[in-house]
Amino acid sequence: MATEQWTRPVEPLSKMLMDRGLAQLGDALLNFAFSLALTETTGQPTGTKVADKTLAEAAVQAGLRKHLPRRVGRGEVANSLEALLGLVWLRHLITLDEILTCLKAQDHAPAQNFAKLAELALARLEK
Repeated sequence: MATEQWTRPVEPLSKMLMDRGLAQLGDALLNFAFSLALTETTGQPTGTKVADKTLAEAAVQAGLRKHLPRRVGRGEVANSLEALLGLVWLRHLITLDEILTCLKAQDHAPAQNFAKLAELALARLEK
């Protein structure tokens, strides 16, 4: 797929949030960014995956749930946040440094940091 496909608003947000490919890209991006944030914060190399529970909680806090079908499980809610991040990344609306800044905020729980990241991503899409 050409990156240019994601640079124009051809699909409603609700459909983009359910896109499996975007969710897979966002999953890889978030796991990498979270591992890098932990590494930079602790000074120890760390590789980890973000739990669906954390991402689902963050998606709800950020208001993504209202864009999803009524009957979706926690995994699909988590995937919607991943898809959102994959989309804004492909559209060059967010940088790795901005992602890391959100994830390294030490005064919040991880779900709150991911919620702030999702809110930033939504705001960038609306511009």
